[in-house]
Order: sequence, then structure tokens, then C-alpha cells
Amino acid sequence: MNNWNFAELNKLCEEKGINNVKIYQNSLHWRWLRADYHAKTAAKIWEDLFNKEHVALGDQSFFDATFSYEAQVESCIQSLHSLGDILSQIINVLVLQNKYSEHDVSIKKVIDTMEKQNIASEINKSTRNLLNDNSFNYIGAFCNTIKHRRLLHTDFRTEWGENARNESGLRFEEFEFKGATYPQTWCSDILEKYRFQIFSLINEIGFNINKYIAAI
Repeated sequence: MNNWNFAELNKLCEEKGINNVKIYQNSLHWRWLRADYHAKTAAKIWEDLFNKEHVALGDQSFFDATFSYEAQVESCIQSLHSLGDILSQIINVLVLQNKYSEHDVSIKKVIDTMEKQNIASEINKSTRNLLNDNSFNYIGAFCNTIKHRRLLHTDFRTEWGENARNESGLRFEEFEFKGATYPQTWCSDILEKYRFQIFSLINEIGFNINKYIAAI
């Protein structure tokens, strides 16, 4: 996965006399690192649990491990969710020239504005890809559900054999948010597939932001 070249962006902003967005870059970077940290910590907790000689489902050590694992997964999700908000701030400053105040920025708002003004088409397209992505939408719905309503329960699942995942793990229950249904989801999919998908989409947006600034 290619990383967004922040050093190049800062240099471009300096050369063109554009306000830099280092404060938001730093926030994006730290949230990025925290999502990675929580994902790796969760994976280590799970690995350590099943590296024990005896694992008894339902005993205290199993409960402690699953509690810690689930907490790390939720923290990873919350860090991933914040990436879209921080990205919106960067677009607002660099592309929309601070059209909105900091507290009034959203990813949908900056997309709609770019479309109305017919500017930064490649940034707009790649940002809409993020907004429409299933992984990103699941993360957003999950965060809003646990923030405003309730925790999402998990169950333990193990499956082996032909046409199976060949995995043991926790799954979050199916839930609804704003009329949409989000399916039962393995925590390991969130930590790996969802996380890498969101990182990849944000890197594509970052590439297009650098390209846009270089061309103006």
C-alpha cells in the first residue's frame, strides 16, 4: 500500500503560497497509526489466547481475552471512522479555500461543494468512492450505533473444513442504522480487510490532492 506523500504536499503548498494543513496531516497520521496499533494488539490478544495449552470457552481467562480483544477492535473502528472527518478538513482548506468553518465540515458537504463548483474532479471522484464504500459505511454506522444507542454484541464462532473460513473468532451481530441493515461481521475482517480498504481509498484521495495542488 502506497502512503500519502505529506512531505511532497507541504512542499507544494509552500511553493504556491497555500495555507498548509500540517495540523490535520498530523491528526490523520496519528489516527492511522492508532488504527494499526489497535488492530495489531487485538490480533496478538487472540493469538496468545489460542497459544495456551488449554483453552476453556467460558472460563475467566477466555472472558478476559475476549473482552480485551473486543475493546481493541472497537478502538480500531473509532480511529478508522475519524479518518474521513480529518480528510474533509484537508479538502476544505486546500481545495475549497476554507469555505466552511472547522466545526461545519463533513465529507458529504465537501463532495457536494466540489461537484457544484465543478472543481477537482479527480479528488471528488476518489472521495465519493470512499463515501460509497461498504467498509467505510459499516465503520460509520457502527460508530454511530455504539455512540448513540447501545453496544453491539458478539458471538464466538469456529468453523473448519471445505467451504469454511477455517477460523475461530468473534463476530459482531447484524444491526440497523438509518434504515440500512449491516450484516453480521467477523472482527478479523474489520481488522484486516476493512482497515486496508479504507487506507487504500484514502491514499488514492491523497495522491489526487497532491496532483491537484501541483497543477494549480
